[in-house]
Amino acid sequence: MKTLDVNKLLAIGIALTKEKDYDRLFETILREAMEITSCDGGTLYVCNEDDLAFKIMITKSMGFFKGGQGDPVDLPPVKKEHTNVCAFAALNDRLVNIADVYNSEEFDFSGPRRYDAMTGYKTTSMLVVPMEDDHGDVIGVLQLINAQDENGNIIAFDPALEPVIHSLASQAAICLANVNYAQEIIALFDSFVRVMSTAIDARTPYNANHSRNMVRYGERFIDWLRETGHEWQFADADKRQFLMSVWLHDVGKLVIPLEVMDKESRLGKAGDDVAHRLEVIELLNRVHFLNGDIPAEQYERGQAEVSEARILLEKVNRAGFVPDATLDAIRELGQRTYTGADGAEHSWLTENELTALLVQKGTLTAEERGIMESHVSMTAKMLSEMNFSRDYRMVPEWAAGHHEFLNGCGYPHKLAGDAISKEVRLLTILDIFDALTARDRPYKPPMPTEKALAILDDMARDGQLDADILDLFKQSQAWEDEA
Repeated sequence: MKTLDVNKLLAIGIALTKEKDYDRLFETILREAMEITSCDGGTLYVCNEDDLAFKIMITKSMGFFKGGQGDPVDLPPVKKEHTNVCAFAALNDRLVNIADVYNSEEFDFSGPRRYDAMTGYKTTSMLVVPMEDDHGDVIGVLQLINAQDENGNIIAFDPALEPVIHSLASQAAICLANVNYAQEIIALFDSFVRVMSTAIDARTPYNANHSRNMVRYGERFIDWLRETGHEWQFADADKRQFLMSVWLHDVGKLVIPLEVMDKESRLGKAGDDVAHRLEVIELLNRVHFLNGDIPAEQYERGQAEVSEARILLEKVNRAGFVPDATLDAIRELGQRTYTGADGAEHSWLTENELTALLVQKGTLTAEERGIMESHVSMTAKMLSEMNFSRDYRMVPEWAAGHHEFLNGCGYPHKLAGDAISKEVRLLTILDIFDALTARDRPYKPPMPTEKALAILDDMARDGQLDADILDLFKQSQAWEDEA
């Protein structure tokens, strides 16, 4: 019997529990089992509902290795039938030790014999071990082939090693199950995050594909860094963490009122009130004229004033930018009054309407802009309530920082310089680029890529954006559609 080093067995167990990569774990299990039993070949199968799928195959004497790094083994799966020895072990949760498969009639060994005929290999001894997880379910099978003595002669597998291999297989199965659980949890979490992001984007037509586009740009950019060998690299865990930050960066918009988030004009819903008031002023003016209270010249002048006011308001209401002279005209309009049917004096514009119309750039008043900007603080607050694992610990900070600028003029904390991480700087560039070039914003046509990049260049020159990261983003052309 081969002398077993207890420390070696302990080291194997520790190595299995530390390995998080699914494919490397398969290889580690198989190689360690082959090492313990001094065998030449081995196969690891994974149990499906109706069959056993080849996961990894090794034959040392032939230099044969298939299934590493997750590459598929191009062999048909083994049906779960009792005549197949590996299926028998799985179905009955029993270890099978066969000294010579060519002299065994208990199982169907036509498969190994065909393999031998094609390759010139001789399959003789075989040890088949079910891999049972902590729930008692067989999730895989270890099939070891051709045990060898010290001189390389093929011998039967030592029955004294059976408990050791069985124990190793069970421990390995639990490790595999844990990796499966972890991957399932990550997949569930990722799908939940995508659902949340979809809900955010679907809440308003102005955000329909925003996060999805940013994720696509971000993933392509990170892959480009890797392909070009740039010194700035994202490990797989960092990539997942960054992309999750992108998915969640606007989660705070869930609590922003739609009348603010969807406000496509300065007056918003108040536009109907203003339009109705102008109609009332016209009608009152006409009534006064028909009653003989005012002369024709005054009536015509009054109607013309209303018509001019309507044109001015339509011009200002949706303008991207309002010049100072036009703002003065709005202020003058705000000072006008009329006598209502109740005999009281009323302003042509209410105080809130005047405030909204005096916004020089954009559609939001200072108060509304504050509400809109609060989505970042709400993102931070909402994400702080979630228990992110160590691999995702930076998500709240990165997601909530996408409106901070390097020169300190961003929000909500007015961070500057080194206080803003490279990941946040990249996320900010992705956010602004997509906002400028989005094709699904009903209130504006998409901006050409060249113009959007020129605006980003201007922001970089102003010290708002990281010029080096912006240059990398432009080189990557991450926005280009895949061929």
